[in-house]
Amino acid sequence: MKRGTVAAVGLLALALAGCQDRITTPGTCPDLCPGDPIVIRDTTILAIPGGDSTFFGYADRSDRLGLLVSDGLEAGEYRAFVAFPPVREDSVLVDNIMVKLEVDSAAVTFQLQSRDTTATGLTLYLHRLPLGAADTTISYDSLQTLLASTPVVDSIMVPDTLKTGRIGAYLTGDEIDKVRTSAADSGRVAFGIRLRASKPTGVRLGVDNLGSTNAPTFEYRGRVDVADTSKRRQASLVRPADIAAFGYVGTVDRSIGANPDLLYLGGPAVGRGLIRFAIPAAIKDSAEIVRATLELTPALPLLGLPNNLFGDSVSVRGIVADLGAKSPTLNQGNLVWAGRLREGTTTPVSIELTVLANQWQLPGGPPTVVFITHLEEVYGGGFMQPVFFSTRSPTGAPRLRITYGLPTNPGRP
Repeated sequence: MKRGTVAAVGLLALALAGCQDRITTPGTCPDLCPGDPIVIRDTTILAIPGGDSTFFGYADRSDRLGLLVSDGLEAGEYRAFVAFPPVREDSVLVDNIMVKLEVDSAAVTFQLQSRDTTATGLTLYLHRLPLGAADTTISYDSLQTLLASTPVVDSIMVPDTLKTGRIGAYLTGDEIDKVRTSAADSGRVAFGIRLRASKPTGVRLGVDNLGSTNAPTFEYRGRVDVADTSKRRQASLVRPADIAAFGYVGTVDRSIGANPDLLYLGGPAVGRGLIRFAIPAAIKDSAEIVRATLELTPALPLLGLPNNLFGDSVSVRGIVADLGAKSPTLNQGNLVWAGRLREGTTTPVSIELTVLANQWQLPGGPPTVVFITHLEEVYGGGFMQPVFFSTRSPTGAPRLRITYGLPTNPGRP
């Protein structure tokens, strides 16, 4: 071996030896040697006492996208009504020409959005309501009285196998007179809705002021005398329910007499919760958060609609600035889904917050505050109205479980 090669090998050996642990004598390591093993720790952080609140009133009846109807459901009794604008039955437009329509049937249809899939014999009953009663401020008792005193126009039997989809009442012959309107009503018509099934249950029916396929509709159908035989079967202009004349009423509204020591979500008054945390600087500034989980403990059983295809869920968002009830939330990408809430349970609900917790660690990151909503609130509140313990409760206060890693120390074997 050449002398230069021998020298190079010797230097390499000395360099490697410098990075070896020495059992009998202390050694030295350059800065690039491995450091201490990563230390993983878990901690539980309770919400700031008194720093959590419920706020109501984020939506009113005109914002609702769903009608709740129930019978004997432990989560609450609900009845509904819909009102439709005038529908012409005397003529229709065919090829831009108004022609006479010989009416032979009428249809009232709804979009079934949610149901208990184990309830059989599900039947909706339509009552003809006086137009003066079609007011979104009507009370549950008033609507119940009207349903008991007005005739049933028709019933809608929902197939046991149908989970979601279009359902309707179809009237022919003399039955059409049940939905015809007088001149005094200006062509408008309103219906109250109740249901029955093989057991206590409920449904959610869609409403949409934009007239999409979710909207309840009313129409006349019949024939017109035109040369084109393919166009002789016609329907009147389909009318969706008025946005100003639909709604639901229920016996359960937990915003009334709400306990200030509890946190409420959803419901007719649409409650949302704000919870504040103080994250220790050692974790927020220096640690690597591996996992963060928010835990909420139900103060009451989470009663809702059993065997619901879509279930009930809550979501958690971070906020841009802490302005209480008006706190602006972070964008959609930071929405954290909690998953389904199990109907009837009192088991704590765990919500994964790792992505949000990592954002809290960024320079100038968002406040360490979470905003909680019930996902059914878009429909004006679902059957389930979750109630959780707060920091003012004797037990079960909201808390964060954080798993984090401490920084290593390079150069220390």
